[in-house]
Amino acid sequence: MSQQRRIVPRPLRPRRPGSGSGPMARRRAIHASEPAPADRPLDAIDHNTAMLLAQTDGLDNPLHVEWVISRFLPCWGEEPRGFDMEYIESTTHLIIDELLMTDDERALLALRGLEAVASGRIAGQARDAAAVVAVGGVTLAPWAVQIGQAQAVDARVMRNDEDDSQGVMVEYAYPDGECHTLAAFIADDMGGAVKFMGLTKSLAEAIPGDEELPLRPIDPHEAQRLIRDALEATDQVHARFEGDPSMREFGALAWSRVRE
Repeated sequence: MSQQRRIVPRPLRPRRPGSGSGPMARRRAIHASEPAPADRPLDAIDHNTAMLLAQTDGLDNPLHVEWVISRFLPCWGEEPRGFDMEYIESTTHLIIDELLMTDDERALLALRGLEAVASGRIAGQARDAAAVVAVGGVTLAPWAVQIGQAQAVDARVMRNDEDDSQGVMVEYAYPDGECHTLAAFIADDMGGAVKFMGLTKSLAEAIPGDEELPLRPIDPHEAQRLIRDALEATDQVHARFEGDPSMREFGALAWSRVRE
């Protein structure tokens, strides 16, 4: 299966003057003058917030925003096994609060991405915070409306003759017509879990016309069901800490596309 494991990010641009620096400066002044509570990992919250702001600065396409958020989230689904969701949700809520206080375009992009890619309470909190930032006057470029709006338009499957392993490729299109393909290798020897994933161009570009590959067309909804079932069968703790790096990159993104 032709695949591309990473999207090469655009170079980060220097921060623009006035892009939320006032609220952040006030916040840091308060923290500098008051002892931090022992039960709040301020350094971790600050680090992760700064990371999201840096990675959303200068972006110009919805897929890149969704990919950044997918890398940020440690797991996918409503109740992933093996993760302390109470801690993850409470920590992410603090990060969302920081994005809300930052109150600029980068923060709004991160919030829209969390709304689209995350699940459950995290998505709801991000949606509410994004609404507050938008009402406050922060606007995004027209392309940002497409975050989370990609729809499956085509799909292919490649099956292994020796077992039940299969490769599934689903092509997605945004409202403006831009396409990309999400690929998942479902391993029979892992109980039907996803072993690795890829993100590449449209199917027409990803599959050379002069190369005979054992791929056959499949209904996009059926292809998404195959990936959804495989992601549900995936040991997310193993995928994150011991599995292929592509699972940490695209697991949450894939789930946001195929969930019911």
